[in-house]
Amino acid sequence: MTSEGGSSRVDIGLELPYERLLAEAPFGVLVIDTASAIRYANEALTDLLGYDREEVVGAPLTRLIPERLRSSHHEGFEAYLETGQRHLDWDNIELPVTHSEGHEIPLDIALRETPVGDERLFTGILTDASKRSRLQQELETNIDVLHELHAVTADSTMSFEQRRRAVLELGCDYLDLPYGFVTDISGPQQIVLAAVGDHELLQAGESCPIEESYCRRTVEDDGFLAVANAVEEGWDEDEAYERFGLGSYVGGKVVVDGELFGTLCFASSVPRGRPFTDGERNFVELASRWLGYEFQQRRQRRRLEHQNDRLDRFASRASHDLRNPLSVAKGRLELARDRHGDDEDLEAAATALAEAESRIEEMLEFARLGEVVTDPDPVSLREAARAAWGVIGADAATMTVSEDVSLSGDGERVERLLENLFRNAIEHCRPDVTVRLGALSGESGFYVEDDGDGIPDEERDSVFEPGYTTSEAGSGLGLAIVEEIATAHDWSVRLGESSNGGVRFEFVGTAVE
Repeated sequence: MTSEGGSSRVDIGLELPYERLLAEAPFGVLVIDTASAIRYANEALTDLLGYDREEVVGAPLTRLIPERLRSSHHEGFEAYLETGQRHLDWDNIELPVTHSEGHEIPLDIALRETPVGDERLFTGILTDASKRSRLQQELETNIDVLHELHAVTADSTMSFEQRRRAVLELGCDYLDLPYGFVTDISGPQQIVLAAVGDHELLQAGESCPIEESYCRRTVEDDGFLAVANAVEEGWDEDEAYERFGLGSYVGGKVVVDGELFGTLCFASSVPRGRPFTDGERNFVELASRWLGYEFQQRRQRRRLEHQNDRLDRFASRASHDLRNPLSVAKGRLELARDRHGDDEDLEAAATALAEAESRIEEMLEFARLGEVVTDPDPVSLREAARAAWGVIGADAATMTVSEDVSLSGDGERVERLLENLFRNAIEHCRPDVTVRLGALSGESGFYVEDDGDGIPDEERDSVFEPGYTTSEAGSGLGLAIVEEIATAHDWSVRLGESSNGGVRFEFVGTAVE
């Protein structure tokens, strides 16, 4: 007889209180009794194994078990009925089952004892193990492609344009779509910035009105659009479909500085044949976020370069404007010496002019050392310290680096920063001062400390100010330059006390990106 919902049961009065639920379940379900006879099978199970329900319900379970495994089934099942001890984990069994056509299908089986009324029955949930394997393979593929995406986007040996193309090629390969492209839709036109594939309208430099693009729908709502079959999903009369003829499409919104910039998209002229998976959607969304970050970094870098150019022009102009009157003054001084010979006043004037010219050079250097570092390289703290120490030429002093630190910066300016710190230690402590460098604990950064007398608390807020010095001969720019170089690298500077009572400078945020 046939039960409600289209499933089948034998005429032995078996009533399953949950039969309607089982009949509609997407996985196979069977119920056996203590004689190992099949008392119930839902449609999903018979479809999976290729049998008619009448062939299965009422038959012994061994009909579905390969002959080589039947004795094991009988022995294990009878032992359980007698002792209650399982020889297998019934919650997680993988066994082959015989298909109606004779071949075997690997199934995942979860078996539970489920009494109904006075009868001792056992219910099994069966799913295709090969599908589980495909899901596992899909998961592994997703993990692999995300690893590759990270490797490509983090490869500092490649230019931005090379990395962008590599991401497009990776996406096309992973999504099995021939076209990949990046657009700028910040204006009234969609402009293709970069592309892979041979679609003639999806090439770098091509443009179209926003209303004729798929991207207009991509940036709506959550900023993501996936179309597996454009015609079936109602795109056949859309202007974008008429213009580009894309049968499948997936795209993500690219945001720069919190504002809409464009899209990252992949497409094909033919329908895809299957929906986009969560893993594929995640890939597009992550790649879109990376692209927005890169565009933002490049925009910021251009701003900084422009700022550096203006600062350099200002410093050069100021230097020129100051040197001209100094040159006139020096010329007049030489004429005065020729007429009156050397005297005390003329010598003082000559000394003042020389100091003024020296200060101009220092201020010009101060401005240029403060230009923002826009293209940092990996810099070894140990190697930079050795180079800086070699310039100092301090025979009596000692410098040690407890551990190397890889910094992100301009190598020459890092060396200059260390030179100034070393000079500061030698000039304000003693000739045989010991200077130590190493990595900060628990933070990205390094320290430079000495065993001198330290800096009084009341003076610590002033030491980085231009002009601050405790030496009559000093310009007061040594530590100011240190702070300028650190700021140019976007590092934070902290001033403290070393374990020996000396001064300790800490530079935070120096890691290589």
